[in-house]
Amino acid sequence: MEPMDLIRDKFSQDCSIETVLHLLMAHFDMTEEAARAEIDEYFAIIDWIDKHRNNQE
Repeated sequence: MEPMDLIRDKFSQDCSIETVLHLLMAHFDMTEEAARAEIDEYFAIIDWIDKHRNNQE
């Protein structure tokens, strides 16, 4: 499992950002900064997808 897989799975289960942050840190032995960067990247991807979908409608 990759960090993005865990992030997607946990957010789809309505976990909080703090929960996902702690899971990333524990499961992947990440620093808090690295885990936050992964979460930020996830949200950037989601924003890009949403904007792309809106432009196609």
